Amino acid sequence: MRPYANLHLHSTHSDGKFTPEELVLLAKGEGYGAIALTDHDTVTGNKELAYYAEKHGLESIFGCEFSVPDNKAEGLPDFHFVAYDFDPAYPPMAEYLRRMAHRETDQTRIVFGWAVEKGDIQGITWEEVLEYNKGIAWLCNDHVYNAMLAKGLVKPEDYDDWFNKNFRIQRGLVPPAYEFLDAQGIIDLVHKAGGIILVAHPYKRLRYMDKLIEMGIDGLEVYHFSVSPEEQKEALRIAYEKNLFIAGGTDHEGALGGMYESFENPEECPYYMEPRSFGTMEEHFRELKERRIGKRGEIPDYVAIKGKHKN
Repeated sequence: MRPYANLHLHSTHSDGKFTPEELVLLAKGEGYGAIALTDHDTVTGNKELAYYAEKHGLESIFGCEFSVPDNKAEGLPDFHFVAYDFDPAYPPMAEYLRRMAHRETDQTRIVFGWAVEKGDIQGITWEEVLEYNKGIAWLCNDHVYNAMLAKGLVKPEDYDDWFNKNFRIQRGLVPPAYEFLDAQGIIDLVHKAGGIILVAHPYKRLRYMDKLIEMGIDGLEVYHFSVSPEEQKEALRIAYEKNLFIAGGTDHEGALGGMYESFENPEECPYYMEPRSFGTMEEHFRELKERRIGKRGEIPDYVAIKGKHKN
């Protein structure tokens, strides 16, 4: 049993390694039949992904991963939610996405300026960063580094040291221009924009599902690198019992996460996963795509295991 759809991916429009076109080609090469781009709090890469998916014979569904802060009043920790098939032009959604792009880019610009003033970043201006990343609204440290790579100012293997020196602590020192919506707020916004919203990588988060279902959450991302086999089984049980949508994808891990570039043997990478081992089964993808949960039989006897695949 192998997944049909990879429904959690990041591109260069947020903090991913590959362009939407490159993701499509990699997914097709692994044998996926469908794909979704779920960049962080931005959707600017979705049109490109849909175009290349159709060109190369893959199905696609519109997506985004939303960041949700903890809510002590509700007794909820922080979450990530993946949302599908919503209208980004719905005015309140368009405004929220604009604010989230400004929040990230503003923090990046300020921290970049600090590093330039200290002399820790040299040979590049903010205007050059913007020019290199044309068409991208949500700019993080990765976009700065990619622009520096293009100018020959740094090497790929320098990234961790560069990030730790210039961005890791500093980003948290910049007050955000806008706050994230809480769990109820983003669930309501996605629904009003006509979409479906699921809990992403529910690592140590399954005990909150009853509360989130009360709030209107539509499903669970069962198959994710961070979710243990035991949690996958429990997540599937909850999804079948509560009639929830089911999704899964490779996120930042595996070949589509761009994790193998510094390894001669990809299997030595701690984020290695066998091709097409994480994702969404076709029957569950169809439910999402058609926005209808059909009659379900027995819970599938399938668990995706880190670095391996169980048939």
